[in-house]
Amino acid sequence: MWRQYTHVIHDTRDVNEHAASLSMWDQQYEQLSAGPFQGRVEELRIGPAQLFREQTQQAVWQHGLSRPGTVALAVPLEMASESWYCGQRLTPGQGFSVQADAEFELVTHGPFDVVALDVDQNFLVDYARRVEGVTLASDWQPSAAPGGTDARQAALREMLLTTLKTAREMPTLLSHEPMRRALVHAVCDALLAHLSEAQDASPPPARPTHSGRRQVVQDAQAYMRQHIDEPIGVPELCEALNVSRRTLQYSFQDVLQLSPVTCLRVLRLNGLRRELLRGGRHTNVADCAAQWGFWHLPRLAAEYRTLCGELPSQTLHRVRDGAGTAH
Repeated sequence: MWRQYTHVIHDTRDVNEHAASLSMWDQQYEQLSAGPFQGRVEELRIGPAQLFREQTQQAVWQHGLSRPGTVALAVPLEMASESWYCGQRLTPGQGFSVQADAEFELVTHGPFDVVALDVDQNFLVDYARRVEGVTLASDWQPSAAPGGTDARQAALREMLLTTLKTAREMPTLLSHEPMRRALVHAVCDALLAHLSEAQDASPPPARPTHSGRRQVVQDAQAYMRQHIDEPIGVPELCEALNVSRRTLQYSFQDVLQLSPVTCLRVLRLNGLRRELLRGGRHTNVADCAAQWGFWHLPRLAAEYRTLCGELPSQTLHRVRDGAGTAH
């Protein structure tokens, strides 16, 4: 099940060793430039999702198949050299999708650095139906932006790099199920963000009536109150209420003039604050944040300070110093 996870780093000195480093991908690499080979593959797998970063120093021709039955999307980093994917030249930072169960070719002409993700296609299709209210075609693939300036590409790069850094530098955080669940949902959202209208096989849902929107918000508030000490996210709320993300968005925006993301984030921030205010001797900010599904710690610190007027670490230190429990 997706709650299981592994994180590994392979430093390689041979092109064949490197080709075999990424689990479940069937690849063959041919070194094109002269000199000792040097590469690295960092991989994080959480159930249906696989995130990885691959770095090579030599010019390489790689071909093969991605992890079977998955939808994959890759984004070269800005430092990437000139490269060609399936006969098309890639610009620095331009994302490209890897067709499920179809052979691909990638030729790099120097140092190459790429981050990528793939998700089990069946899981993603089911997630899109339950959370987004979208029925994906059986051969659906994410679309790639035409260049490296698309904001979605930058957000995807930042998300993947931050996630891998967290797994590398703070691996204990992944022991918390809310953290893993939030990461899997973030990966699915990133892939679905590259959904083009031509690939959406279902019409947009009808906008609910005013009374229907009020009912959705009332049901959501009741669910939130019942689970006040749990790190609820938008996907969990959609599933609990059996509504799509768009219906939830319409309802919250029209009734409360707030997005459901904002409401849930405020609830989770307050839940984190309550946990920190308990201030046990073994409490630390990172573990508490992971329990509440916060995987991007710098962003959390900024949002927490905006809401609470202090950093999470300051809350914890103040409580331990006996200076009170709240402003």
